[in-house]
Amino acid sequence: MSTKIIITIDGINSFMLGLHGNTSVETPAFDGLAADSISFDFAYAPSSDLDKVLETILKKSEAQPITAMIQGSSIFVSDCPVAIGVAESVQFDSIVAISTGDGNAAAQTAARTQAADFFAAATEAVQRLEQGDLLWLHFSGLTARWDAPIAMRQQFQALDDPEPYADVAPPQFTFNADQDDPDLLVSIQQSCFAQVAIIDSMLGIFTDYLDQHDVAQSAVMMVAGLRGYELGEHGRVGPATSLYAQSLHVPMFVKLPDAEEAFKNRRSHYLVPTSIIGDWILETKKVEDYCAIMTDTDSKPLFFSSGQSYAIQTAAWKFLCSVDKDGVFSEKLFAKPDDRWEVNDVASRCPQIVEEMEALIKSKTDFQ
Repeated sequence: MSTKIIITIDGINSFMLGLHGNTSVETPAFDGLAADSISFDFAYAPSSDLDKVLETILKKSEAQPITAMIQGSSIFVSDCPVAIGVAESVQFDSIVAISTGDGNAAAQTAARTQAADFFAAATEAVQRLEQGDLLWLHFSGLTARWDAPIAMRQQFQALDDPEPYADVAPPQFTFNADQDDPDLLVSIQQSCFAQVAIIDSMLGIFTDYLDQHDVAQSAVMMVAGLRGYELGEHGRVGPATSLYAQSLHVPMFVKLPDAEEAFKNRRSHYLVPTSIIGDWILETKKVEDYCAIMTDTDSKPLFFSSGQSYAIQTAAWKFLCSVDKDGVFSEKLFAKPDDRWEVNDVASRCPQIVEEMEALIKSKTDFQ
């Protein structure tokens, strides 16, 4: 079994990266990674709950987590208490908990940010890596401190734009488009893009280091977002809580050692859950199999859940249904892949599709 290096980042969704169409912030490290990797354009987290997302990867069975099924040692490095708790529950051989400090002001330079601290610790962990080991690096990402330097945030400020969001705490609030000032979202987006740029920069430095490390050079590297971050698109700003694409549609890359050109700069259109990372770690499924031309039979539905909310996605549709705290039932249907942002609800015009989707969800869950 080959050496595996897994890098997971919380809060980063696909819409935030240049290779997926974001022209507001440059992400050369992610773009460069895509050039050397298989990129999964339709990768999704199964839930907006971080612990559940991690458990679907790491607990392939209740009796035996994947850490008990690999040949080498397992190392977990993170600055996130929730992620560390999951790592402890599956008994990684070594767990490195990174102190996040208590900074309450923006960093003076990129090198003083939480992202820089995390990837410095990640570099130290790589130095312990041996052939056949599993190294998992989980960064809090956009759920960590928003500590990008103010000057860097201002680089994303256009003429007549409001001042960028200056706080360090990740913003979390309900946004009412009919009542609240839209400039508030603009200021938050500016600072969000600065954070993404910081993460991209530190990831780039780290992957450059991996290219010079003997064991890492021969390792399979997987990089994935585990949840997105909502920026007001559906009435909320903050870490993922909903089942909309902004919360669940995440970037995912697999870089194979000494890969043939066929497996570099390759974009897969398969609908894949992040849970498949566990299968790839154990090599019970081959990454290369998801590079073939996709047929209708390959497009299997994905199911999502969070609390009393459920969703299902196929190649053609995304269906959401939920019961709120007052017991009110709601359902929405979006045409895919055209409605990328999931803003045009067509449930009332497609009753037969809604009925089919409801039946699918009821067959997979306890939703009634």
